[in-house]
Amino acid sequence: MNIWLAIANPYAYDKAMWKAISEAQQAQTKLKVVFFINDNSVNDVIGELGQSGWLGSNPLHLLQNSMLEGYRSLATDVLKRVERKAKEKQVELENQKVVEKSSLEKYIFEIVEEGATKIFVAGPQLLTTKIGDLPSIAEYIEED
Repeated sequence: MNIWLAIANPYAYDKAMWKAISEAQQAQTKLKVVFFINDNSVNDVIGELGQSGWLGSNPLHLLQNSMLEGYRSLATDVLKRVERKAKEKQVELENQKVVEKSSLEKYIFEIVEEGATKIFVAGPQLLTTKIGDLPSIAEYIEED
């Protein structure tokens, strides 16, 4: 059995995390965990600030790099917390990584191609409308 947890919400992911840990524990298998960063999101925010005149071109680039670096650091902290919680339940993590891509939906299908049998996706309510049809083995869990 190949169970995955994909986190797309850095501040609320507990429901999905506990479901994934429980599923892995019951199946007596390792859990694969990824933190998904939509690399277009930061670009969009920074672009809007630049277009509205809040930032010039040089500060725009510096802020973009700084925001991405901060988000990567936050992702690392989230993955460490998931690892601690999984260990508490005697669930081993197979891998933990930060993934930067432009589409969570496409990435979920990539996970399916890697042989996933169940995927738990933790995401914000705002992302729900942007996600199209996910494979049947994926469960999108809205977190507040």
